[in-house]
Amino acid sequence: MQRIAAWRAAPDSAVACPVCDAQGLTVLDRSARPHAEWYVLVCNACGLEHTLHIPMAPPATPFD
Repeated sequence: MQRIAAWRAAPDSAVACPVCDAQGLTVLDRSARPHAEWYVLVCNACGLEHTLHIPMAPPATPFD
């Protein structure tokens, strides 16, 4: 999650891989907002290929 936050803050900057710490992690945003966030993480240095799913809560409804 920290690497995704770094990528979102500066998408043109190099991000380090969370596994091998090599620079150049590729982050692809495949989110389906407002339902969920989906990120594809790829590192050519260590072979990491991982999809991270972050569910988002539905809107709150008032109690009647």
